[in-house]
Amino acid sequence: MDAKKNLTIGDIAKQAGVSMKTVSRVFNNAPNVRQEKRDLVLGVARELGYRPNISARQLASRRSFVISHFHDNPNADYLTAIYDGMRNACAEQGYYAVTEKLHSKSQSYKKSLVDYLSRYEVDGVILSPPVCDDPKVIKEIQKRGIRYALISPGKKSNSGINVYIDERGAGRSITEFLIQRGHKNLAFVGGLDSHAASREREAGFWEATDLHNLPSDQVVRLEGDFSMQSGFKAFNLLMEKAPNVSAVFAANDEMAVGIIVAALRYGKKVPQDLSVVGFDDSSFSRAMWPTVTSLAQPVDEMAHYSTKKLIEWINAEELVHSKREFATQIIARESCP
Repeated sequence: MDAKKNLTIGDIAKQAGVSMKTVSRVFNNAPNVRQEKRDLVLGVARELGYRPNISARQLASRRSFVISHFHDNPNADYLTAIYDGMRNACAEQGYYAVTEKLHSKSQSYKKSLVDYLSRYEVDGVILSPPVCDDPKVIKEIQKRGIRYALISPGKKSNSGINVYIDERGAGRSITEFLIQRGHKNLAFVGGLDSHAASREREAGFWEATDLHNLPSDQVVRLEGDFSMQSGFKAFNLLMEKAPNVSAVFAANDEMAVGIIVAALRYGKKVPQDLSVVGFDDSSFSRAMWPTVTSLAQPVDEMAHYSTKKLIEWINAEELVHSKREFATQIIARESCP
């Protein structure tokens, strides 16, 4: 039998040189434990390979120790980054990260959420676009007294945690990146209209083209849905509407990849004939050939921070530092050097 399975909190207490009560308080995330002692106990637990029994903790504390992320987003890379950040923060505090897709096509986000919360207990909720922009969902969570955090919300909440980037400023900066490289015939491929973040990126695009006095007949806007397929379709439409466009800003990397694949199949060279930039700095942008110039936003860091603050709020029952903006960075690669 694996010795690790027989470990108890008494073993952890003995190794750490603290009382069993202290170990129990650490594993139950009690607020009145000094950070150095908490780090010591968790460090010993990791070293010995101890995993606290979640069922026992739930019964003892009347908590679920579960943080759930609700989303409706086709971008798997973006969702993976959120989950990685959540999972790491949860592991540090003895919580469990769960992700759940809310389906809006057959029913409202609110109904999907109510159905989920009726079946499962959660201590905290994280919402990402476009779910974080649905006021009915937020109201339903508030009504149940559940702590929540919003990732990239279009409208900040004063009663929840908000993590975000300057979407408009980011859209403006990457558009200016193209203009500074001599591009005057530009196209923007937007994401879903339900994503406030996509609308803000587009607003930044138009601000940059206005600032640099680009004629309206040299700039075109195409629709997408954040999927690679929509980027492919957008390029084909671009060749019909504005074949003279020399650079495209796609509102995410998956669409940028779709545009590049379509362009190469069409016979255009990237970036010689068409420069393409994306948004997110996802694994797509790094693995694609040619590699994709993208605006990096630290999604995993945003998810880690929001989860950490959410757990602190659950434990302390007091909301502190409810808003934080994260920095972005343009990563120049082969699609637009």
